[in-house]
Amino acid sequence: MFENRFFKIAISILLILLILFLWKQVHYIYEPLNSVIAVLLTPLLISVLFYYLLRPIVRFLTKYLRYKGLAILITFLVIAIIIITVSYFGGSIIQRQIRDLTHLFSNYYTSIRNSLRNADNELLAHYIEKYKIEEKLSSFVARLFTGLQNNFFGLFSKITSAGTIIILIPVIVYYFLKDDRTFYHELMELLPAKIRKMGSAILVEADQTLAQYITGQLIIALIEGSLALIGYLIIGLPNALILALTITVTAFIPFIGAILGALPAILIGITSSFSQALKVVIVLIVVNQLENNLIAPRLHGSRLKIHPLIVILLVMAFVTVFGFLGALFAVPFYVVARVLYREIRKYRETQDTP
Repeated sequence: MFENRFFKIAISILLILLILFLWKQVHYIYEPLNSVIAVLLTPLLISVLFYYLLRPIVRFLTKYLRYKGLAILITFLVIAIIIITVSYFGGSIIQRQIRDLTHLFSNYYTSIRNSLRNADNELLAHYIEKYKIEEKLSSFVARLFTGLQNNFFGLFSKITSAGTIIILIPVIVYYFLKDDRTFYHELMELLPAKIRKMGSAILVEADQTLAQYITGQLIIALIEGSLALIGYLIIGLPNALILALTITVTAFIPFIGAILGALPAILIGITSSFSQALKVVIVLIVVNQLENNLIAPRLHGSRLKIHPLIVILLVMAFVTVFGFLGALFAVPFYVVARVLYREIRKYRETQDTP
């Protein structure tokens, strides 16, 4: 019984859960250490994301400039110029559309409340009063906005100040880009000689997989946002730019991100007319089908084939534990863990072969 593989895995999972439970009970150690880890881990994970996004540009420039440090500085300068240009020319448009969108949702919510409050049908009024629909609607909207605030803005509250974001992350990204090969060789030196080959294979495979996934998701997000913007402009949807930007941001989250990005546009369509809502749904279906059947397979290839149900469960679990940042890194974490498991199993099989 104790030699059964399933039994061993079950015992291992139970022991890990028990350790985590006991660890959380030691509040005077857990809470301060958890705060320190959150402060350090958040900028580190964001830096890893930017490292993989900027690495292809830096390596391309290094071929011509010969000096890697200069290539990194030029890359940072170009990114800064792009951010400043977009903020200068598009900032006022984005700000105005966000304000209009907020007012539109606020007016729509108020009209729903007034409709419920002034219901002429006695039976409808009875059920509204009996099940406290108005109070539940108010509570739902409050929880929705609180959840959005905690997930999107809570990401930055874990870091001590805005100065940390502005200074620490670019510094970490700079050294990741400049000394990535040095880090790799030093890590290989730390490993015992007998597992060095396996460690190298794990790092190389994980690095290539993460690079393909993160850069692929960026391209998918930009294409999806651009296609959505074109579609919204064609059907005459109000606040098309900010709604397309919402899809671009949420597109980094596989499967669930498409639903989250589509909801504001569908709600805006419903406030206009049924036909407008139908047009929005058609645009979103076309964009989603192009992404799933044409864009994503070409960018991700066979290396990142993951069942949709696994992705959904991973994203939900990571959002619950880590918030919005967890949603971004759920799939990369799974990909690295899968590479680690596969290479370790291959190494053990090689060792067991006489």
